[in-house]
Amino acid sequence: MRTWRLFLTITMKRYYDDVANPIFPLTIVCLCLIVSGLVFVAPVQGVEPPEWLFDEPDAAEKIKNWNTNALLPLEIEEVIDQDSVERMALVTRSTGADPIIYLGGAADQVDYEPFSGEEYHILYLGIRVNTPNRWEIYFVSEEDPDWSEKQKVIFDVNAENKFEDLEIELKVPDALKDILGDWQSRTILRFRIDPGTKKDIKAEIDYISFKGKPAPEAVNPYATLVTTWARIRR
Repeated sequence: MRTWRLFLTITMKRYYDDVANPIFPLTIVCLCLIVSGLVFVAPVQGVEPPEWLFDEPDAAEKIKNWNTNALLPLEIEEVIDQDSVERMALVTRSTGADPIIYLGGAADQVDYEPFSGEEYHILYLGIRVNTPNRWEIYFVSEEDPDWSEKQKVIFDVNAENKFEDLEIELKVPDALKDILGDWQSRTILRFRIDPGTKKDIKAEIDYISFKGKPAPEAVNPYATLVTTWARIRR
Protein backbone atom coordinates (compact mmCIF):
# COMPACT_ATOMS: atom_id res chain seq x y z
CA MET A 1 0.00 0.00 0.00
CA ARG A 2 2.80 2.43 0.88
CA THR A 3 4.53 1.61 -2.45
CA TRP A 4 1.34 2.31 -4.38
CA ARG A 5 0.69 5.60 -2.56
CA LEU A 6 4.23 6.83 -3.16
CA PHE A 7 4.10 5.86 -6.84
CA LEU A 8 0.78 7.61 -7.46
CA THR A 9 1.78 10.70 -5.44
CA ILE A 10 4.96 11.20 -7.45
CA THR A 11 3.12 10.67 -10.74
CA MET A 12 0.29 13.08 -9.89
CA LYS A 13 2.73 15.74 -8.68
CA ARG A 14 4.58 15.56 -11.94
CA TYR A 15 1.29 15.89 -13.81
CA TYR A 16 0.25 19.05 -11.97
CA ASP A 17 3.73 20.52 -12.31
CA ASP A 18 3.61 19.98 -16.06
CA VAL A 19 -0.10 20.47 -16.62
CA ALA A 20 0.64 23.44 -18.86
CA ASN A 21 2.79 21.23 -21.06
CA PRO A 22 0.54 19.52 -23.62
CA ILE A 23 3.22 16.94 -24.29
CA PHE A 24 2.80 15.35 -20.84
CA PRO A 25 0.89 12.14 -21.43
CA LEU A 26 -2.23 12.01 -19.31
CA THR A 27 -2.38 8.32 -20.09
CA ILE A 28 0.38 7.76 -17.53
CA VAL A 29 -2.08 8.62 -14.78
CA CYS A 30 -4.57 6.12 -16.18
CA LEU A 31 -1.82 3.53 -16.35
CA CYS A 32 -1.07 4.16 -12.67
CA LEU A 33 -4.67 3.41 -11.79
CA ILE A 34 -4.58 0.17 -13.78
CA VAL A 35 -1.29 -0.95 -12.26
CA SER A 36 -2.54 -0.05 -8.78
CA GLY A 37 -4.65 -3.19 -8.75
CA LEU A 38 -1.47 -5.22 -8.92
CA VAL A 39 0.44 -3.08 -6.46
CA PHE A 40 -2.39 -3.18 -3.94
CA VAL A 41 -2.16 -6.91 -3.33
CA ALA A 42 1.63 -7.03 -3.35
CA PRO A 43 2.16 -6.13 0.35
CA VAL A 44 0.27 -9.28 1.43
CA GLN A 45 2.94 -11.50 -0.10
CA GLY A 46 5.51 -12.22 2.58
CA VAL A 47 3.78 -10.08 5.23
CA GLU A 48 3.83 -11.79 8.60
CA PRO A 49 0.63 -11.86 10.65
CA PRO A 50 0.37 -10.29 14.10
CA GLU A 51 1.55 -12.15 17.19
CA TRP A 52 1.05 -11.33 20.86
CA LEU A 53 3.14 -12.95 23.61
CA PHE A 54 2.22 -10.48 26.38
CA ASP A 55 5.67 -10.57 27.98
CA GLU A 56 7.14 -7.49 26.29
CA PRO A 57 7.87 -4.47 28.52
CA ASP A 58 5.23 -2.38 26.71
CA ALA A 59 2.55 -5.11 26.48
CA ALA A 60 0.32 -3.53 29.12
CA GLU A 61 0.49 -0.16 27.37
CA LYS A 62 -0.37 -1.61 23.95
CA ILE A 63 -3.54 -3.36 25.04
CA LYS A 64 -4.95 -0.06 26.31
CA ASN A 65 -5.72 0.72 22.66
CA TRP A 66 -7.71 -2.48 22.13
CA ASN A 67 -11.45 -1.94 21.96
CA THR A 68 -13.66 -4.40 23.82
CA ASN A 69 -17.28 -5.15 24.60
CA ALA A 70 -18.83 -6.78 27.69
CA LEU A 71 -15.43 -7.22 29.35
CA LEU A 72 -13.72 -5.76 32.37
CA PRO A 73 -10.64 -3.69 31.44
CA LEU A 74 -7.95 -5.91 29.95
CA GLU A 75 -4.94 -6.60 32.15
CA ILE A 76 -1.53 -8.25 31.85
CA GLU A 77 -0.89 -10.33 34.96
CA GLU A 78 1.76 -12.73 36.20
CA VAL A 79 0.09 -16.09 36.76
CA ILE A 80 1.26 -19.54 37.88
CA ASP A 81 0.46 -22.52 35.69
CA GLN A 82 -0.18 -26.15 36.65
CA ASP A 83 3.58 -26.84 36.59
CA SER A 84 4.31 -23.95 39.00
CA VAL A 85 5.83 -21.93 36.15
CA GLU A 86 5.26 -18.19 35.99
CA ARG A 87 3.64 -16.80 32.86
CA MET A 88 2.65 -13.32 31.74
CA ALA A 89 -0.90 -13.54 30.47
CA LEU A 90 -3.66 -11.36 29.08
CA VAL A 91 -6.54 -11.71 31.54
CA THR A 92 -10.13 -11.21 30.38
CA ARG A 93 -13.34 -11.32 32.42
CA SER A 94 -16.71 -11.19 30.67
CA THR A 95 -19.51 -9.02 32.04
CA GLY A 96 -22.18 -10.11 29.57
CA ALA A 97 -23.16 -12.63 26.93
CA ASP A 98 -21.33 -10.99 23.99
CA PRO A 99 -17.70 -10.32 25.00
CA ILE A 100 -15.46 -9.00 22.22
CA ILE A 101 -11.75 -8.19 21.89
CA TYR A 102 -10.56 -6.28 18.82
CA LEU A 103 -6.97 -7.46 18.80
CA GLY A 104 -4.50 -4.79 17.82
CA GLY A 105 -6.94 -1.88 17.83
CA ALA A 106 -10.58 -1.38 16.90
CA ALA A 107 -13.26 -2.51 14.46
CA ASP A 108 -12.02 -0.08 11.81
CA GLN A 109 -8.31 0.25 12.55
CA VAL A 110 -5.49 -2.04 13.73
CA ASP A 111 -1.73 -1.84 14.12
CA TYR A 112 -0.87 -4.70 11.75
CA GLU A 113 -0.86 -5.09 7.96
CA PRO A 114 -3.27 -7.23 5.90
CA PHE A 115 -2.06 -10.83 5.69
CA SER A 116 -2.82 -14.00 3.77
CA GLY A 117 -5.51 -16.23 5.25
CA GLU A 118 -4.34 -19.03 2.98
CA GLU A 119 -0.78 -18.90 4.31
CA TYR A 120 -1.74 -18.30 7.94
CA HIS A 121 -4.82 -20.35 8.72
CA ILE A 122 -3.88 -21.97 12.03
CA LEU A 123 -4.45 -19.97 15.22
CA TYR A 124 -2.16 -20.98 18.08
CA LEU A 125 -3.55 -20.12 21.48
CA GLY A 126 -2.05 -20.73 24.92
CA ILE A 127 -4.93 -20.42 27.34
CA ARG A 128 -6.59 -21.32 30.64
CA VAL A 129 -10.25 -20.65 31.49
CA ASN A 130 -12.43 -21.02 34.56
CA THR A 131 -15.17 -22.76 32.58
CA PRO A 132 -15.40 -24.38 29.12
CA ASN A 133 -17.34 -22.42 26.55
CA ARG A 134 -17.77 -21.73 22.85
CA TRP A 135 -15.51 -19.01 21.39
CA GLU A 136 -15.72 -17.25 18.04
CA ILE A 137 -13.44 -15.42 15.65
CA TYR A 138 -14.93 -12.78 13.37
CA PHE A 139 -12.92 -11.22 10.56
CA VAL A 140 -13.12 -8.74 7.70
CA SER A 141 -11.24 -9.17 4.45
CA GLU A 142 -10.37 -7.37 1.25
CA GLU A 143 -12.97 -9.54 -0.44
CA ASP A 144 -15.67 -8.57 2.10
CA PRO A 145 -14.74 -5.58 4.33
CA ASP A 146 -17.92 -5.67 6.45
CA TRP A 147 -18.30 -7.35 9.84
CA SER A 148 -21.04 -9.95 9.61
CA GLU A 149 -22.07 -13.49 10.51
CA LYS A 150 -20.77 -14.57 7.11
CA GLN A 151 -17.14 -14.25 8.18
CA LYS A 152 -16.60 -16.15 11.39
CA VAL A 153 -15.17 -19.36 12.82
CA ILE A 154 -16.53 -21.15 15.90
CA PHE A 155 -14.42 -23.31 18.22
CA ASP A 156 -14.53 -24.71 21.74
CA VAL A 157 -12.16 -23.83 24.58
CA ASN A 158 -12.07 -26.56 27.23
CA ALA A 159 -8.79 -25.68 28.98
CA GLU A 160 -10.45 -25.54 32.39
CA ASN A 161 -8.11 -24.66 35.27
CA LYS A 162 -4.96 -25.58 33.35
CA PHE A 163 -3.07 -24.04 30.48
CA GLU A 164 -3.39 -25.79 27.14
CA ASP A 165 -1.80 -25.10 23.76
CA LEU A 166 -4.61 -25.00 21.21
CA GLU A 167 -4.27 -25.20 17.44
CA ILE A 168 -7.42 -23.95 15.73
CA GLU A 169 -7.78 -24.39 12.00
CA LEU A 170 -9.65 -21.41 10.63
CA LYS A 171 -11.92 -22.85 7.98
CA VAL A 172 -15.55 -23.43 7.17
CA PRO A 173 -17.08 -26.75 6.09
CA ASP A 174 -16.99 -27.31 2.34
CA ALA A 175 -20.77 -27.43 2.25
CA LEU A 176 -20.96 -23.87 3.61
CA LYS A 177 -18.24 -22.19 1.55
CA ASP A 178 -20.82 -20.67 -0.78
CA ILE A 179 -22.61 -19.15 2.22
CA LEU A 180 -19.82 -18.26 4.64
CA GLY A 181 -16.58 -16.49 3.89
CA ASP A 182 -13.62 -18.87 3.98
CA TRP A 183 -10.64 -17.49 5.93
CA GLN A 184 -8.26 -19.59 3.84
CA SER A 185 -9.25 -17.95 0.55
CA ARG A 186 -9.14 -14.34 1.76
CA THR A 187 -6.80 -11.51 2.63
CA ILE A 188 -7.40 -10.71 6.29
CA LEU A 189 -7.71 -7.03 7.18
CA ARG A 190 -8.77 -7.29 10.82
CA PHE A 191 -10.10 -9.91 13.19
CA ARG A 192 -11.55 -10.12 16.65
CA ILE A 193 -11.98 -12.81 19.29
CA ASP A 194 -15.25 -13.30 21.14
CA PRO A 195 -14.08 -15.05 24.35
CA GLY A 196 -17.19 -16.96 25.30
CA THR A 197 -20.93 -16.53 25.14
CA LYS A 198 -21.91 -15.77 28.73
CA LYS A 199 -21.10 -13.68 31.77
CA ASP A 200 -18.32 -14.39 34.30
CA ILE A 201 -15.94 -16.25 32.01
CA LYS A 202 -12.34 -15.62 33.01
CA ALA A 203 -9.59 -16.37 30.52
CA GLU A 204 -5.83 -16.16 30.92
CA ILE A 205 -4.20 -15.99 27.49
CA ASP A 206 -0.49 -16.73 27.35
CA TYR A 207 -0.05 -16.08 23.62
CA ILE A 208 -1.95 -15.55 20.37
CA SER A 209 -0.02 -16.49 17.24
CA PHE A 210 -0.34 -17.62 13.62
CA LYS A 211 3.31 -18.68 13.44
CA GLY A 212 3.32 -21.65 15.79
CA LYS A 213 3.66 -22.18 19.50
CA PRO A 214 6.33 -19.74 20.78
CA ALA A 215 9.54 -21.35 21.91
CA PRO A 216 10.29 -21.14 25.66
CA GLU A 217 12.62 -18.33 26.57
CA ALA A 218 16.24 -19.36 27.05
CA VAL A 219 17.23 -19.34 30.71
CA ASN A 220 20.36 -17.48 31.74
CA PRO A 221 21.91 -19.66 34.49
CA TYR A 222 23.99 -16.79 35.86
CA ALA A 223 20.95 -14.50 36.14
CA THR A 224 18.99 -17.28 37.86
CA LEU A 225 21.83 -17.87 40.33
CA VAL A 226 22.08 -14.17 41.16
CA THR A 227 18.31 -13.90 41.67
CA THR A 228 18.26 -16.97 43.91
CA TRP A 229 21.22 -15.70 45.99
CA ALA A 230 19.52 -12.33 46.41
CA ARG A 231 16.40 -14.03 47.77
CA ILE A 232 18.45 -16.10 50.21
CA ARG A 233 20.20 -13.02 51.56
CA ARG A 234 16.87 -11.36 52.31
